[in-house]
Amino acid sequence: MKRLIPILSLWALVSLVSASAQHAGDILIGQTATRTLVAMNVPVRTLFLSPVSSGPFRGWSSTGLGFDGVVEADPVTLLQPLSSGANVFLEVVAIDAGLSLRSFTAPAAVFADDAGERLRVGATGNLHNHPILFIDSTVVGEGFIGKRRVVFRLVDTGTAGLLSSPEYTVTLAPVLPTRLELRLSTDGGMVSFETLEGLAYELQSATSPTGPWAAQGSPLSGSGTPALLSVDVTSGHRYFRVRSFPDN
Repeated sequence: MKRLIPILSLWALVSLVSASAQHAGDILIGQTATRTLVAMNVPVRTLFLSPVSSGPFRGWSSTGLGFDGVVEADPVTLLQPLSSGANVFLEVVAIDAGLSLRSFTAPAAVFADDAGERLRVGATGNLHNHPILFIDSTVVGEGFIGKRRVVFRLVDTGTAGLLSSPEYTVTLAPVLPTRLELRLSTDGGMVSFETLEGLAYELQSATSPTGPWAAQGSPLSGSGTPALLSVDVTSGHRYFRVRSFPDN
């Protein structure tokens, strides 16, 4: 017997007033021998944003995109730490409607959502920064399932006089509901669902559709291929759902 069960993912809201350092996945900013700003580790894959509903902020948000400074010269890339006096800003070259980049310290007042606008990243020796990425559902619609892109470059407004960086592109998208398929047979039960790279998934079960829900095993990272998991269907009536969340 085969059942197709549409399941809405459960998301963790991203706070607009707190963030933690994520050095391992940060974009590294340094300079070349010709004193040109350069960014390394700019994400190629889509970054996913979690739903948020707080005051005027209704849509999807994340602080997963971070920036950090190169601390020592890299013998492979030849990238060097920033010269003394650098004051680095992210300058928007192009940005899709509804997407904005906001200052972590003043999310409601400081933002960049149009070409030419800038958001400060930091200065020499104090560069670690996680701006707030926000897709506004009042602009793109509550049922938005597409992607938003921002093209930016790095500019130095300080006394170091560094040349502007090349242009970089980051692609963003909201976390989407996940459809779960349950297959029952004489051998037991199997659940399957599509996965996306950049999202993590946790299978949960409950004896009631209102919960409480319990995790079934550890979360798995999406790979762009379907996941197939076995489930226990011998312990009475049970409900299953999949919780998906950014794996940025």
